[in-house]
Amino acid sequence: MNGLWKRRTLTLAPRWLWRRCRSSKSSRLYSLAHAVDTSKMEATRRNAQIAKDLARFYPSMSEPALRELCHGYEEISIGKFNEKFLNDPLVLNYEDNRNWLLAVTGRIKNIRFSGQKIVFIDLYNASDGLINESQLQMIVNYNQIGENGEDKVHFQEHMNFLKKGDYIKAFGYPGFSQSRRKMLSLKCNRLPVILSVSQLPLPSRLNDETKIKSNRVIDYQLNGTQTLLTRAHIIKLLRRFLDDKGFVEVETPILSSKSNGAMAKPFITSSKDFDHLELRIAPELWLKRLVISGVQKVYEIGKAFRNESIDSTHNPEFSTLEFYETFMSMDDLIARTEELFQFLIVNLRKFFQDSHLAVPKTFNELYLALCKNDWKFEKIEFLPTLSKELGVDLMAPELDISSSEELLKILPKAVTSKYFSSADGAEQLSSLQILNKLSDVFLEQCHCQSILPVIIYHQPTILSPLAKTDPRNNQITKRFEVFIEGKEYINAYEEENCPQLQLEKFLQQKQISESTENKTETLSPVIDHQYIEAMKFGMPPIGGFGLGVDRLCMLFCGKKRIEEVLPFGCVDDVNRQ
Repeated sequence: MNGLWKRRTLTLAPRWLWRRCRSSKSSRLYSLAHAVDTSKMEATRRNAQIAKDLARFYPSMSEPALRELCHGYEEISIGKFNEKFLNDPLVLNYEDNRNWLLAVTGRIKNIRFSGQKIVFIDLYNASDGLINESQLQMIVNYNQIGENGEDKVHFQEHMNFLKKGDYIKAFGYPGFSQSRRKMLSLKCNRLPVILSVSQLPLPSRLNDETKIKSNRVIDYQLNGTQTLLTRAHIIKLLRRFLDDKGFVEVETPILSSKSNGAMAKPFITSSKDFDHLELRIAPELWLKRLVISGVQKVYEIGKAFRNESIDSTHNPEFSTLEFYETFMSMDDLIARTEELFQFLIVNLRKFFQDSHLAVPKTFNELYLALCKNDWKFEKIEFLPTLSKELGVDLMAPELDISSSEELLKILPKAVTSKYFSSADGAEQLSSLQILNKLSDVFLEQCHCQSILPVIIYHQPTILSPLAKTDPRNNQITKRFEVFIEGKEYINAYEEENCPQLQLEKFLQQKQISESTENKTETLSPVIDHQYIEAMKFGMPPIGGFGLGVDRLCMLFCGKKRIEEVLPFGCVDDVNRQ
């Protein structure tokens, strides 16, 4: 009971006092309901003490006194400490080394008192990443500290003040505990120094999904930052793959008077100098301008913004990778895509192993499926496969699939009545909408549900206004998309490099948008004439590639929803934090 009082955790009287209180007529009856949990009272008193001397409890790392304390001590991280001594016990030969003076910074995970003179502190450092050995036991023994003239009362006050969540710098030497385990520890030869204090206690756990989305700061502290750091490593691998192949990374404009490069609705804003500005929906046209300028291999990993709804795979703000390389055919792009996936998966698997992390189930299934298939993707051709599913010939020379009337006329009545008998009338639908729906139902849902990546290639020209038309059939393009378990991850194609044909395709998209009263997602009806003019200087054949980084992180981390791989979730989650 005396020990509990010293630690001020719970004020409870011993049994003899309970009996005396019950037997005394002059005393009120005591019960367990009157036992006082002093943790909140202690936190209030502690915070009041902190408020009186903020500079003491939040010192600058440039503080001369702090730098003087570090003199003679080697600075080392927790991870490096364990790497040096835990992974190679022969360095210390299971004996304390008082001459090896070390200074370690970290955050208090747990504090345990053994009497009044010995304190055990578990110190950890999240900056050591995913390595499980990023935790270190400290032993603060008054008999050791007292050798430097430290007062016992001050020792106890200082150690009692420390709480879980505080950041400290500890000074000592490597050694071992006196328990049977002989646990590797930092044996302190002076009192630890407070670098920053925790004024709010963390809850013991946070498992509720709704609360996790609204409290990412608490979530990361309690549940770890594994997903966050895995995402960072995935992006590093993407960069390494492209850098090793001679690509140049660039940053293109996010704000401009016009956004284009994808079929999406932009965010519109203004500034002091410009009445109309739009956030980019894709960096594509800017990157292709750079290829025209002479940069033969270029890429960008960055943000794009689309004014669309939030669901399990969509957020209005998201990250993409786009790269462009001259003289690449569609087949070259497919080979490059398969090579990229192999590079990412092999290296990320090694990362999981080196970090002592469990490999996510979906990631392992993807690895095994690709290994079994010699790292090749499955392939289906758009129109032939759709024709087989529908029982009609969508490749007939006399059929114009850019005409919604001709498309609806050739489709089976069962399909038309089920998918295209809208309240507004089927005649209001564009061919673009019809083909997108058919692709979704009869290609993506029927052929793209496996963990093995599936390529749908040779999309119709009406669906691909920026892609090169197939030289043997002007109704299809040299474009492909990659699907895994029904989700689209990659969109790639040979780029249209003829300015006249590109202008025709822009005008066709504008016509569709106007005829459907902007109900169809098309390229922006505002034609980018400056881009067309730039093409006239000479645009080489280009292979272009676009990848959804957030979705790729979902796949590799085994997450079901996009907010799970975004540092602070989707927009609605961000607004609550």
